[in-house]
Amino acid sequence: MGKRWKALAVFAAFLLSLPTGCGTAEDLNATDTAKEETAAGTDTGGKGETAGESQTAGAYTYHLETEEMAWNTSDGEAALTVTLEYPVFEGDTEAEKAINSFFRNWVADTMASYEAEPDSLAEEALEFGESEVSAGAAPWADDYSVAAVTAVQGVISIRQDNYLFTGGAHGMPGRENHIFSETEGSEVTLASLLPLSEEEVNERAREAFLSRIEEHPEDGYFEDASDTIRAKTDFLSQSYLTQEGVVFYAQPYEIGPYASGFIEVTVPWKDLGL
Repeated sequence: MGKRWKALAVFAAFLLSLPTGCGTAEDLNATDTAKEETAAGTDTGGKGETAGESQTAGAYTYHLETEEMAWNTSDGEAALTVTLEYPVFEGDTEAEKAINSFFRNWVADTMASYEAEPDSLAEEALEFGESEVSAGAAPWADDYSVAAVTAVQGVISIRQDNYLFTGGAHGMPGRENHIFSETEGSEVTLASLLPLSEEEVNERAREAFLSRIEEHPEDGYFEDASDTIRAKTDFLSQSYLTQEGVVFYAQPYEIGPYASGFIEVTVPWKDLGL
């Protein structure tokens, strides 16, 4: 990720030296005392967790838990906040235990990734937060939420949406989808689930997108949207599962403007050989 704040600083002619103190990670649910200690340079080292009500997906019961973390500047102001929502299955099957273990590791790895490298998101957010350019700006944020949990075709599909804000008029949405075997809880690919070849799947997704573009020009696609879809060969990487079939989607700005969001088409299971 480029250091956008530096370009802004040059543009605004802020040539002052930036403070080097970058603060620490802080529990969003910490007490006022802990927050005061963080402002003074003490690392609270905490993480906040919350749990939601039980929900169902097929024969499975689960609830959502959230882990939160904030990285504060030396004066105690939030530079970056992170919220990770993930499912916790309440049953005792091997598959559910394996999925829960996967997401425990996902939370730990994702949190660590924010400060794993010298140019990590937390480092850049803290550096920006210490600069004069940040005055009055909202803190950076990365928020993950569980959008769908679906038990279908012998697997459990879990889609997570995220929204990354690093300043400017708006942030950028993202998605990731994980598919797990109902028998073992191991992560599997969509390609391994379908009896069709990858090219056959691409062709069906491509046809669905081209039909939508042709039939609904009022959706405001880019002029080269059809060409982009014809050249695309990685539809499997942008998909998630529903009871009706596989939903393939295009990212914002891929074939339409940001305001269009994720542009989706659904290919029914029967058209995918199931």
